Amino acid sequence: MAISVNSVYRTVLSILNKEGRGYLTPDQFNRIGAQVQLDLLERAFYDYNKAMNRKKSYVTNDEYANLPKNIKEKIDILSKEASLTITAGASTLPADLYRVINISSNNRTINLEEVKKSELTYINASKLTAPSLSYPVYYIESASANTTNQETASSSSITTNIKFLPTTLTSATIDYVKIPQEPKWSFTRVTDTNAYNYQASTSYDFEIHKSDQVDLIIKILAHAGVIIKDPTVIQVANSEEQKVIQLENS
Repeated sequence: MAISVNSVYRTVLSILNKEGRGYLTPDQFNRIGAQVQLDLLERAFYDYNKAMNRKKSYVTNDEYANLPKNIKEKIDILSKEASLTITAGASTLPADLYRVINISSNNRTINLEEVKKSELTYINASKLTAPSLSYPVYYIESASANTTNQETASSSSITTNIKFLPTTLTSATIDYVKIPQEPKWSFTRVTDTNAYNYQASTSYDFEIHKSDQVDLIIKILAHAGVIIKDPTVIQVANSEEQKVIQLENS
């Protein structure tokens, strides 16, 4: 299901160089590609929600006409699961977590409910809603490392923790959508010509769904137009993107 990073880069270069508009270096391409990949993943969540809420009825027994199912497939290729070890009611979320799908305990027989930290007072006030091993809850909070100057703290000093109630819960299973691997078009330089030779062994393909390849190229071209300072590339890319959006909404 992965999209070839080499195919995308070659296509982008071919379009840019067709009329001598400019050149996109591998480093620029890799940075833009990583951002566009995340953008397309986030849009998949938006499109799925929109498809589920549309009044138009979908033919559920037709795989190709089932738009919500097809969009969900784009998200599911990045789904993962992990075991959480809970100590004193706390655990650390997976480093590659993008969105939580579900958290369960007791061999997936009990689903945990997510609550807001501000709701804990009301939840604990009643015996009917108080967390227990048969009705566990969780909430997520961010904790920054101790530093005297928060403005100079790096992003790596921010950690996201998950808290559980009751605190006697010792383990859980988390299903989540992971952050896609950042694409990388790796290369070696040719000494005589200073050209780039593609190295597949150290490269990373795009991890989003194959059906997003056209959108991926269009969005990368739009960003490339800014870098090479060519408004024509930006306008054409934006026009093509609008055509895709109109087609999806028709």
